[in-house]
Amino acid sequence: MKMFAQQLIQQLPGGVMLLDRHFKLTYVNDFICQHSGLSEQSLIGRVLFQLFPEVPQDWFCRKASEVLQQQRAQHLSWQQRLYLLKFPRQSVPDAGAMAQNVSLIPLDTAEGHVLAIWLQDATEAARHHAQLLLSNQQLKQQARFDPLTELPNRQFWLYQLQLELARAERYQRPLAVLLFELERFKALNDQYGHQLGDKVLRSLAQQCSELLRDNDLLARLAGAEFAILLPDTELAGALEVASRIKNYVAQLSGSEASLQAKLSISCGISALAPAIAADTLLQQAEQALYQAKCMGKNQTSFWRG
Repeated sequence: MKMFAQQLIQQLPGGVMLLDRHFKLTYVNDFICQHSGLSEQSLIGRVLFQLFPEVPQDWFCRKASEVLQQQRAQHLSWQQRLYLLKFPRQSVPDAGAMAQNVSLIPLDTAEGHVLAIWLQDATEAARHHAQLLLSNQQLKQQARFDPLTELPNRQFWLYQLQLELARAERYQRPLAVLLFELERFKALNDQYGHQLGDKVLRSLAQQCSELLRDNDLLARLAGAEFAILLPDTELAGALEVASRIKNYVAQLSGSEASLQAKLSISCGISALAPAIAADTLLQQAEQALYQAKCMGKNQTSFWRG
């Protein structure tokens, strides 16, 4: 029966070790030898923590004591602790290690209570989980950001507007919203092609971001329409931001060799008022932008309640 049990253990998927009450190895299967690079003779009789110093001794002794006292197995997934023994044994600290599911199992033998450790390779499950997390992060990125300009999109910007509006009202701080739109953008696309139009939008997004503070939030709402959330900003400060952006757009025309048309933008601004909703603040900025367009090119208008 003992030989049958040993043959069965050798066929189990993963590594098996037996430890006595002093944490000395009394048995290892071929899996442990192969992945540790150590022979059975060099493992048997040695203390676990001397052979595998990556095992946290205090934590492992506490777990082992619980298992032996309660006479009940404990199972640890790779998500709780990535690995117990670092396989393969590599000198590079950040080298990829085998993810492991670990079972600590109490056994009664003629020599008394011993602890069995069963390690199962969970590397593929860990890799799949990591790929799934990456895919989810990419989906979240796509859901929040405009793929052309890499700016936040309308939905994410509106969410941030609600947060900033609540903060401004709570602490009685000013807040402004600035909308601007590149004028005659459709005509620019028709005359020069969408490739150049996309290039202009990307340049506009990049340079306008550099003109703003770290806590300002620039987003592309749709087409050639952009929005800026300006926390702690009065109307005068928002007008100054609009002026800086208009000056940049005027320079963009001359810096693009293949672009003969003069670029300009219309700007609409709204500022925080008592008990105003986020949707209302945005609508006021949209109406101010419409007024600016009606006034002609390169104009700025602000909401007058």
